[in-house]
Amino acid sequence: MVPPLPRPTGLVRWEQAWAPAIPTLPDRLDGWRAWVDELNGAKKADFEASNARHQLTRHHAWLQTNPDGSHVVITIHEGPGSDGYVPAMMQSDDPFDQWFASTVAEVHGMDPNGPTPAPAEQVL
Repeated sequence: MVPPLPRPTGLVRWEQAWAPAIPTLPDRLDGWRAWVDELNGAKKADFEASNARHQLTRHHAWLQTNPDGSHVVITIHEGPGSDGYVPAMMQSDDPFDQWFASTVAEVHGMDPNGPTPAPAEQVL
């Protein structure tokens, strides 16, 4: 028998988290992977500083392959700034934020000046 996972001891504040699932453009998967490599490497300090500036305590992304071979990125933005993070990032004058936003637009096909994805309709 597999032992049960330990129960979380801290309070999870879901009102301070946002978890959008954003499709990648079919021909941009290699670009997304290279971007993530930069965020985990050469631009890690800039990424952490940007998250702090936007009041995010967690910012994670997972690449999911769908049964049809397409891909979606599931992200978690957690912290006091999570509700307004995407619009703030897309409109920021900070050079790193502009680079980040332009890459989001390129790999996901999002219009930086357009509407942001709607929040989740239901939380389990």
